[in-house]
Amino acid sequence: MTQTIFRWLSLLILLTIMTTALPAFAEEGQIYTIKKGDTLWGLSEKFIDDPDYWPQMWSNNPDITNPHLIFPGQKIRVLDGRLEIIPAYPDASKAESREEQPVVTETVPEAEGVIQFKSTGSGDGFILTTETPLGILVDSVDNRVLLTKDDMVFLRMEAPDSVTVGDTYSLFSRDDSIKHPQTGKPIGTMMHNLGYLQVTEINEDTITAQIGGVFREVTRGAELFEYIPVRKDLTLQRAAEAHQGYIIAARDEKHFQGSNDIIFIDRGSDDALASGNLFYISRPRKVSDEILKKVGEVRLPDEVLGAAVIIEVKAKTASALIIKSVDAMYIGDRITMVTN
Repeated sequence: MTQTIFRWLSLLILLTIMTTALPAFAEEGQIYTIKKGDTLWGLSEKFIDDPDYWPQMWSNNPDITNPHLIFPGQKIRVLDGRLEIIPAYPDASKAESREEQPVVTETVPEAEGVIQFKSTGSGDGFILTTETPLGILVDSVDNRVLLTKDDMVFLRMEAPDSVTVGDTYSLFSRDDSIKHPQTGKPIGTMMHNLGYLQVTEINEDTITAQIGGVFREVTRGAELFEYIPVRKDLTLQRAAEAHQGYIIAARDEKHFQGSNDIIFIDRGSDDALASGNLFYISRPRKVSDEILKKVGEVRLPDEVLGAAVIIEVKAKTASALIIKSVDAMYIGDRITMVTN
């Protein structure tokens, strides 16, 4: 009898220990089901002690098409230093149940963290609107047509008295004129980043410089603008206002754009935009003719295609890196700045 009681007590103690240790074990490497009130920011802080991890969690999980919409019942896998969304393919009954559940809205925290990305090494370029060049590359010390790294060149500057030895400038060439995809009105000129140079000598009106690096072919006539080093990371920050706009151009001449591509939008510093601002890319949903015949005009929310983060801003335009893509994106697609 005594042995039987001892066995039952031992089993009870063992079960108590296992029950107490279960939450910690789950947080270490098991499955967690999202509950009402959970957010990507909160989950990142809870499981990997890094609230600023949520942009990477979203970017690396194709099953989350919108970082501010996660649903109770979704499951995540907790791994060493990262979180993964577990794909789910519910049957019809489960899908109906999921639609009835309230949507959990993610709120971007005050400290949004840093997104790191690999530079392509080709420069981002910009759309010239009201900016004016600081100077021009007029010649080189030899007769070669194409110039490259370490070549010595001569400059003509708009304000030579303000130039000092050691100053660095970016080199740009002009490309096609850009028109707004919705209105057809001219916006500016696409400028391609060719590379950069540094002033080495100033002799009265003659300014000599050495090319420090090239992204494209450099020739005489390249225009000089303010030098901005190629970025390798961006600190996320909320936009001041929920401006809307459009993709107006892309750096690479492709039919459509996707993750890690550089795009340009029709909003800039005049709209209080800044590097690190996040925005969604969307497109109006198309309703089939059959549905239109049955129910008439119907207004649906836009289809979210992905998101991008602003790299550099000019007065009226900005360049951005696509960090999330769930479908092909085209010039003319809408953008909406994230403010909360």
